[in-house]
Amino acid sequence: MTALFAFVALIIAVLAYSNAKACERNLAAALRTIRDLSNQLAAMSANLQALRKQLGLPEETSAPPTPEPVVAAPATVPQMAKATVPGEVVARPAAPPPPPPPKKAPARGRNLEEAFTSRWLVWLGALAIALAGTFFVRYAIDHGFLGPVARVTLGFLGGIALALAGEWLRRRPLQRAIAAVRTNQVPPSLTAAGLFTAFVSIYAAYALYNLLSPLAAFMGLALVALLGIALSLLHGRFVAFMGLFGAFAAPAMIDTPNPSAWSLFAYLLVVEAACLAVARYRSWWTFAFATLAGAAAWPFLWLLDTPTHAADVPPLGVYLLLSVSAFFALRRGMPEPETQANWTDEFQGFRMPEWVVWVAACTIAVVLYIVVEAADYNAAGMIFVALTAMLYLVMARRYAILVSLCVVAALLALLVVISMPVPEIAVVHSAFRDTSWMPAKLQYFAVVNIVFGALFGIFGFGALWGSHRPALWAGVSAAMPVLLLVNAYYRVNAFGVDISWALLALALAVMALIAAGRVERYRAARGLEITLAFYAAAVVALVSLAAAMSVRQAWLTVALSLQVPALALIHTRVRSRSLQIMAAILVFTVLLRLVFNYNILNYPLDSGPATSWVIYGYGIPAISFLWAARIFRPLDGEWLASFLEAAGFVFCVLLVSLEIRLFVTGSLATPRYELLEQSLQSISWLGIGAALAVYHRKTGREVALYAGMALIGLATLQVFVLQLLAFNPMLWRSFVGTMPIFNILLLAYAVPAAFAFGISFALVKTKLAKFADYAAGAGFVLTFAYISLETMHAFQGPRLDVSRSSDAEIYAYSVVWMIYAVALLALGITFGKSQLRYASLGVLIVTVSKVFLSDMSGLTGLYRVASFLGLGLTMIGIGYIYQRFVFPRPSAERAAR
Repeated sequence: MTALFAFVALIIAVLAYSNAKACERNLAAALRTIRDLSNQLAAMSANLQALRKQLGLPEETSAPPTPEPVVAAPATVPQMAKATVPGEVVARPAAPPPPPPPKKAPARGRNLEEAFTSRWLVWLGALAIALAGTFFVRYAIDHGFLGPVARVTLGFLGGIALALAGEWLRRRPLQRAIAAVRTNQVPPSLTAAGLFTAFVSIYAAYALYNLLSPLAAFMGLALVALLGIALSLLHGRFVAFMGLFGAFAAPAMIDTPNPSAWSLFAYLLVVEAACLAVARYRSWWTFAFATLAGAAAWPFLWLLDTPTHAADVPPLGVYLLLSVSAFFALRRGMPEPETQANWTDEFQGFRMPEWVVWVAACTIAVVLYIVVEAADYNAAGMIFVALTAMLYLVMARRYAILVSLCVVAALLALLVVISMPVPEIAVVHSAFRDTSWMPAKLQYFAVVNIVFGALFGIFGFGALWGSHRPALWAGVSAAMPVLLLVNAYYRVNAFGVDISWALLALALAVMALIAAGRVERYRAARGLEITLAFYAAAVVALVSLAAAMSVRQAWLTVALSLQVPALALIHTRVRSRSLQIMAAILVFTVLLRLVFNYNILNYPLDSGPATSWVIYGYGIPAISFLWAARIFRPLDGEWLASFLEAAGFVFCVLLVSLEIRLFVTGSLATPRYELLEQSLQSISWLGIGAALAVYHRKTGREVALYAGMALIGLATLQVFVLQLLAFNPMLWRSFVGTMPIFNILLLAYAVPAAFAFGISFALVKTKLAKFADYAAGAGFVLTFAYISLETMHAFQGPRLDVSRSSDAEIYAYSVVWMIYAVALLALGITFGKSQLRYASLGVLIVTVSKVFLSDMSGLTGLYRVASFLGLGLTMIGIGYIYQRFVFPRPSAERAAR
């Protein structure tokens, strides 16, 4: 196969030379045509000047004056020059309109034609020749004309010859002229084909014929690839990408019995440096991204191929550290950003060099994390994480446009610490209950946390002075110790009560307070208001954590919620949007912990519902959020105030709901959810929803309206789906109480019906008036269900069963329903409400259906007679009432009759 490339090289070289000669002849003919046209144009210009002289017109200059506008005569009368008296205006002949510009060929067609002839034909021709050479070489190999050595040698020499031909052709004057006008693809195609031929020939000598040792083959492949990267400075980007691919693929193509990580990654560093140098010199930023992809892929390939990873951390760490340093070398010429209100606005001003550096830093951080995780978080990996984080911090402080790298460094360190394992003894025993200051198994974990906390806390505080973004440095400096402490407290002590942890939190709070005092001294002169806010927030957070570490589990969330009004009070002194964002994050954290965390159902209950942790665990956050909303609202924090109010309403509802659950079942984790609890929950939701609606009417707070509607909708769904259908007591023989009126049926149906009627009455004169009829309809249905089930309760006692109804009970339903229909009709006529009359007719229709479909076959004797008789009399009476009161005849008609 290698002889194929030699044959292809020679053929392409000959064709390229012939093509160049033909192009040279065509260019010479075009130049001669241009000279002839230029001479003809000069002669025409001379003739025109002579004609102007004959007519007595002034000679035309290079910039003729603009003719004065004249009144043109009618087109039928030619205007001739004539002699006039002095002072008379002479009308000159009207100038003919300029000829229309020649029509240009469509640019798209010309571009397509140019691309087809200058690029596609070249590459398609090379492909056709390569196929022809393939068939020829295949024929030669099948007949034994070429041996392995001859094939490899011819292929390598042909590749070198083809690369030299491409360089020779690039230097020709004609090719230079073509390259000055448009992209010339012929020389780069010859060079790329030659380099590829030489690369494949070397690999064939090693892999197919065993003519080269692994070391010699690797050196040959690497030299050819690096030669391609160097020649790309002359031949363009395509050759550069070929060289990059070959350079990064060469180590994978050679099978080494004892691979060395140090040797491999040293070679990759050389390749990476060469590629980045070319990218920086030619401003090929896509080539820089391709280099990053190759550099980041090799650590993954190495980790997949080697069984143990602890010994690989030093070479991999050095490689990644030097790799990101090489990308930082591209920073030359980066502009300094202007001061913005928000540091994230600087990303909008990023050019391609800044994006390359920033993406490279993020990618290397991710790769380093994976390497450390694969090495089981050993000490060497932690050292390289600390060194990389320090490098990022230094670069972020040195170059203002890269200030966001301090956040990348903080996220890397935090991710490593969060994911590193902690010995099991730490979960069972407290961290500070050993005879020593720290158990031996926890010392490594503690040292890592202390190092990272000190690194970001101290460096961030020092870097904020005179920085372009002091608030960002203060945020990293204040947040990292707090986040590391929370993580360690959870991983080591599982949020247990421990005074030692509280003392540690108070010590960190004192440090943050000292930093805040230092910033307070200079905040007016240096504009450090937001910086002061971050350290003040850190003090509040650490003091709250200290309080939470001194009490039981639920108090941790209480401590977090108490930070929100504290941040609001700080916001009254220091106006910063960052404080609002921090408060929103805290609220979201508390919501996740107490709303979406199912483990709270298993928290121990040492007392009854009135004194359980639910009271302070949900009550204090609710009060804190509503209080903070009142503080934030007048301080340009309407969105945060609405969020805080919504969170406060959620905690109020959860407080009431969990207290009801404790009252009914005695436990939060019980799987039962029966009719009594359902009824109480629905009543509470309806009551809170109605209260929120009243609050909205008085204050105009939209969040109260939406929260109230959501609660009313949730209660309605539960009443009709669960209480009325799924858990209907007559279907499940449920216990509903012994008293005739004051029982579970009253809570399940009568009270929700009263709420429905009240909501309907309240909505009549509001913008939600269209829902009033729906609420009234729900009330009628629930009232009908209540009187029916109460009738069953009167006959059957505390446990209802539809299968054991007597004739008297079935007849009683008809009587009760007819009374209900008559009562609705009377109310409708009295108050002039058509909805009541329609409800009366609906109940009457149900009663008629029941009598004809059920009583006719189910009842016997006098009960059947009484049922039909009562129904008939009721229907006649209702008809009379309608004629008398609803649709009365006019008085004149009545008198006539």
